[in-house]
Amino acid sequence: MSIGIVLAVIVGAGLAVGILAAFGRTTRSREGNFSSGALSFLGSASLSSFILVAAFLIAGSWSNLNTARAHTWDEARALNAAYTDADAGTRPLLRSYVDDVIGADFRAMTHGEAAPTAWAGLDAVRAHVEALPPSPQRSSVISDLDDIYTKRQIRLADTSLSLPAPLYPALIGTGLLVLLYAPIAGLTFHRREAIALGLVGAVVGFGIYLVLHMTHPYTGPMHVTPVAYQQSLERFSQLSLQAPPPN
Repeated sequence: MSIGIVLAVIVGAGLAVGILAAFGRTTRSREGNFSSGALSFLGSASLSSFILVAAFLIAGSWSNLNTARAHTWDEARALNAAYTDADAGTRPLLRSYVDDVIGADFRAMTHGEAAPTAWAGLDAVRAHVEALPPSPQRSSVISDLDDIYTKRQIRLADTSLSLPAPLYPALIGTGLLVLLYAPIAGLTFHRREAIALGLVGAVVGFGIYLVLHMTHPYTGPMHVTPVAYQQSLERFSQLSLQAPPPN
């Protein structure tokens, strides 16, 4: 794949230079004079290339972020259902598991890993429930736990969500192209021109920073937080005021 990308870039660049060599031998081009139409085309093409790559990356990263966030709420709803069905001995174990998710698990997920303590906590809940005497309540909780295990696996899989790696150097390359186009096209170094190009550079830099910090749904300035599990703890407290269902 990487070889194909390099070849595509080389062929594209070579084709562009070849077209220029074939059709750009007019007197105006030899003297270095460019029409306003040509300058407008090159400028818009450079900017459009950057916008295209940036928009694709932002949209893809935002979609991954929303998907990961939705999966935390799915698990939280499964936990609420399990806590509702659980007996008085199982409920503290479920609360302990949620505490581990909010703390150790979310810290580990920033590195694409899962916290062993959270796995151990969930396994402890299952072992406790399976040791209970058979009953409809026990069967309901086991079914709830199966759902939690599934949704936990999905949440952990979200830590590996990513977009095609070649798009990131393409983003930086097109950003540089936008900034280099102005002096190549003849923009001189004066105060107003420097301020104008500086503002463009600031926007390009912000766009690149934003995209590069949205590559992982659990890191960066915009990331998934454990708010779903914190609300589950609040729900647990509400349910604790009610008597658990009889065995």
